[in-house]
Amino acid sequence: MEGEVLSNRYAIEERIGEGGMALVYKAKDRLLHRWVAVKVLREQYTSDEDFVERFRREAQAAASLSHPNVVNIYDVGEVQDTYYIVMEYVRGTNLKELIRKEGKLTPEQSVGIALQVAAALSHAHRRHLVHRDIKPHNILITDEGQVKVTDFGIARAASTATLTQTGLIIGSVHYFSPEQARGGVSSEQSDIYSLGIVLYEMLTGKVPFTGETPIAVALQQLQEPVPSPRKLDPGIPKPLEDVILKALAKEPEERFRSADEFILALQKTGIKTDVPVAWGNGEAGELRDDLGSTRMVPASQGEEATRVHRLGRGEKVSKGKNSRSPARRRVRAFGILFLIAFLGGLFWAASYLPQLIFPAEVSVPDVVGLTVTEARLALEKQGLHLAVDKEVESQEVAAGRVIRQDPAALRKVKEGRTVWVVVSRGSRLIPVPDVVGLHIDEAKKQIIEAGLTVGVETPVLEATVLQDYVVSQSPQPGTFLEEGLAVDLMVSREGIGRPLVVVPDLKGQPLEEAKARVRRLGLMIGHVWGDSNPALAPWEVILQNPPPGERVPQDSPIDFVYNSWGTGQPTQEPPEDFPTHGGQSGDTTELPEDTGTTSAGEVSSHVREASVQVTVPPGPEQEVVVIVIDALGAREAYRGTHPGETTITRHVRGYGNEARIQVYIDNLKVSETGFPGR
Repeated sequence: MEGEVLSNRYAIEERIGEGGMALVYKAKDRLLHRWVAVKVLREQYTSDEDFVERFRREAQAAASLSHPNVVNIYDVGEVQDTYYIVMEYVRGTNLKELIRKEGKLTPEQSVGIALQVAAALSHAHRRHLVHRDIKPHNILITDEGQVKVTDFGIARAASTATLTQTGLIIGSVHYFSPEQARGGVSSEQSDIYSLGIVLYEMLTGKVPFTGETPIAVALQQLQEPVPSPRKLDPGIPKPLEDVILKALAKEPEERFRSADEFILALQKTGIKTDVPVAWGNGEAGELRDDLGSTRMVPASQGEEATRVHRLGRGEKVSKGKNSRSPARRRVRAFGILFLIAFLGGLFWAASYLPQLIFPAEVSVPDVVGLTVTEARLALEKQGLHLAVDKEVESQEVAAGRVIRQDPAALRKVKEGRTVWVVVSRGSRLIPVPDVVGLHIDEAKKQIIEAGLTVGVETPVLEATVLQDYVVSQSPQPGTFLEEGLAVDLMVSREGIGRPLVVVPDLKGQPLEEAKARVRRLGLMIGHVWGDSNPALAPWEVILQNPPPGERVPQDSPIDFVYNSWGTGQPTQEPPEDFPTHGGQSGDTTELPEDTGTTSAGEVSSHVREASVQVTVPPGPEQEVVVIVIDALGAREAYRGTHPGETTITRHVRGYGNEARIQVYIDNLKVSETGFPGR
């Protein structure tokens, strides 16, 4: 993407971030000569109407906001199935990085930041937009100290929220509200809860709820009381703790009714800050007079007013029907309505309360392999709810489909239970390295180190390029491929006028038959190595180079590794027509020193063996890959995922004097060594 120009206006400079469904780039607006941030939908989602629609809703929701504490949206566009949003480029850091650096913030700093975030939420809530993902990562702090809230990408218009969103958990589990943990509909009070968590973390340096899994954290959000922040830091003022605990009430109706009320409570703590609060109308200042205030109004002078006067002599109070006051008639009407409502409540309780207290048991359907929408419908048919635990990369499962579920399929659970699912993001995308102009061996090495494979090597005659150097490649550098896919190369070769021959699959054949077949095709015998393997037949071909299916010019050499076990004593002479390096059909049995085999029964010193021991660093599970690069090319000797602090030992072999071993942990090369005896 770097170097491209979107809509002939936005010149992409570099990637500065990424999210679950989009990448963020720094770009130059050529029209207005300013830096902007461009959020681009990932390629694997452009064909998914669900994701495209969510991306468009993000733009429409966020573009309606204009506030000093909200990241501005400048433009929205689409170019050849590339969907993008142009946003304000904020120079600074996010709140999460600031907390990591400082450990915890002072009450003055914390309240100042919380006031600005609350002002941004107040502005959004007045436009019926709920953020639903307030967390320190989405709170940016400019170099001048101004706070800006970003990523309104999962906001929903509260006026158009539907029950189809029930059960879809969007946000970070450490910061979302109990109703989000239940898979319920988010509200303004959900944002206030999340901001309360952020304020808690700023003051104490840690979040109130932690656990080994997202589900464990979500259960704490639902069930556990909030630990007192003053127990972690007695220096936190008591009024400020009261504000936090009210914001973190389990039930939404027990929290602050609005972001404005939250601001008022913070200001009443008496903690002084130099932060002016920007209200929904964009002006800075104190709270408006009508916020939570009580006004005295004159009594109504209409017909319903109650008047008191003295009775004159001889006057009596009438006791007829018309003398009943309107107040008494209203009391009687309210009494009748209350009786009707009470009887209706008794009927409802008798009919439905047993079902609520003792819900029926249902069987959990198998939703693995379904899309999120299909899984939700299948669960709702059984009276269950769906919640997304996390999204992970997967080569086996297509993007947007369920990888696993908890509880498992066919388990009996109570009706109304939430089923947590893990959803696939699709395969990991890898940037294609630029190997044009490199020697073919170095090009193969870089492609394999990137996590890709070498595809078809096409020989071409290129007078301006040295032999065995890469002339061009496909796909082009800078594009993205799924992990494990192939990069095809065009390589400069001499003698391209010679006919091309498809290399046959010779593995498993007796060495003599393989040699004869190679010669019949007009190819030559190259290096031959002996390797001992009791599980295979003597003289059986174990490996070959080039690999089967590759097209090579006639007279090209074919290298072999054969099984030397059981072929005789070390002093036994090789077969009469045993090939020499570069030999033809009528070659003698004399072997030069570099053929790789000294005698028929002796494994050559050119066959290297080594035990590779890898210790995974402490932390989560990480992928370990062992690559062997030798005379037969580069190949993967081992790949596996192991927990932190695990030690893995693998036995590997290499062929030729220059064979070497590379070890990668999570795509990072940690070592490169030669085989013993080099």
